[in-house]
Amino acid sequence: MSNEQRAMSNEQRVTGTLAGPPRVQIQTMSGCNGRCVFCPNEELLKTDAEHGRMSLDLFRKIIDELAETHPRRILLYLMNEPLADKRMPELVQYTAERVPETTTLITTNGTYLNASLSESLIDAGLKRLKVSLQSLDPEINREIMGYSSEKVIENVITAQRIIKKKRAKQFDLRVSMVVTSLNLPEIEQTRSFWRKHGVRLVTSALENRGGNIAAAENLNPDGLGMRSMGDCIRPSRDMCVLFNGDVALCCVDWFRTTVVGNVAQQSLREVWNGPELQRIREGLHEGNAAKLPPICVNCTESACPNHHRRGLKGWFNRLAAAF
Repeated sequence: MSNEQRAMSNEQRVTGTLAGPPRVQIQTMSGCNGRCVFCPNEELLKTDAEHGRMSLDLFRKIIDELAETHPRRILLYLMNEPLADKRMPELVQYTAERVPETTTLITTNGTYLNASLSESLIDAGLKRLKVSLQSLDPEINREIMGYSSEKVIENVITAQRIIKKKRAKQFDLRVSMVVTSLNLPEIEQTRSFWRKHGVRLVTSALENRGGNIAAAENLNPDGLGMRSMGDCIRPSRDMCVLFNGDVALCCVDWFRTTVVGNVAQQSLREVWNGPELQRIREGLHEGNAAKLPPICVNCTESACPNHHRRGLKGWFNRLAAAF
């Protein structure tokens, strides 16, 4: 950090104008009913990690503070299945009322997404719902996520019908796939299927989640290997709040190896502008491993191009560097 940046930070602390995070992920309840091969969920359950549900008082404290900092996005999920929390429509409504200008987003595996819940989330003011579904084929999806795809497909189609019926044009429904060797052959077929139903398919790169996915190399499509996340922007963009108020370094720190603060005891601004996060941001920007925790050093993503935005950008960057 330059002297000018330090001076600016000191001035912000004195005047009380510390910036808040651009995006915040909130784990209202820990746990997930999925067993995805690209997720450390099952291994986390074997540890003595604490689990639980966020209190309404803490949730409201977080949202009330965000109403002052105006983040671009509030993501009501983190390392969990958010729709397992039966309070979710109520939590969405509180967020929409207190921070109406922000984009509220939930990513779910869709297993709990019945017609009633879809309607409740729309009425509560949710702006975007992303359903993670890794294959249209029931058995391939079972291999990847631990359950058949049939019910989730039905739930998504029902949700889309409700959106049309309610003329909820502000509601953005998407399906997402992590590109792996298991589902790569069906990407375009799947995109076409969802397009016919008026739903956008988005794809993302396979990651090893900070070194927590031992099978990442075998799951990696096209055999192009994994590459470092490099100058990762997550610690500068996303604040990740666990159910008990602990703030994990990022969304792949499932084992809570780097907790940078607790918003039950501190303000969001204090944690976001704290010295540990600043040091890690500097280390990522400089490429200085000495300033980074092991989870950052070990974090990689697929080098496979063409099937996801980040991968495609990385591919062009490598081509440019070669000339």
